[in-house]
Amino acid sequence: MSLKDFLTDLEIGESKVKLSKDEIKSIIAESGKVVENEKTKIEEQYKKDIESYKTTIDDLKGQIEKAPSSEEMENLKQKITDFEAKETARIEQEKATKAEQTLNNNILAVFGDRKFSSEYAKNGLLSDIKAEMKKEENQGKGIKDIFEELTKNKAGIFENPNQFQDMTPMGDIDNTVSKETFDKMSYNQRVELKESNPELFKKYNNN
Repeated sequence: MSLKDFLTDLEIGESKVKLSKDEIKSIIAESGKVVENEKTKIEEQYKKDIESYKTTIDDLKGQIEKAPSSEEMENLKQKITDFEAKETARIEQEKATKAEQTLNNNILAVFGDRKFSSEYAKNGLLSDIKAEMKKEENQGKGIKDIFEELTKNKAGIFENPNQFQDMTPMGDIDNTVSKETFDKMSYNQRVELKESNPELFKKYNNN
């Protein structure tokens, strides 16, 4: 049933008054305006939604175009991995260096005020103690214990003024030393020769 038929058959009130043709025409006209207005609103909203979707799609396309390629992403990931590996290595090296410094200080503390015959002897003993500490059979031993074991009854490590009284001056040794003389030299004399004439020391020490 159309709106016109509905209004024509409509009876109002107890007296069942019917609408006139002009009233029906006016109502239909107003109804048409309302429908048209609502239709216009819906169409405008529809257009706005379409424009919004289009803008969103264009933005997404732009992001896709600007996004790095898979190769670039892989290169970036590799750079990050390399950086993390280098940083981990740096931290481990820093820890190892600090641990080494602490160990050196602890060993030097055991040395106390003892005067070594030379820096060569001092550094050699320092290295020997570190090497001994790594051995399984020395696990549980303290630095002092290993120090005493390595230096007990060993000549030439520490200064001993009395030992130098009968020594041949190093100047004379440099001029007269032979392989046979070198083989008979004490540890301290060899240290002195190494410091005063490293080439000659190397020549005889390697043979």
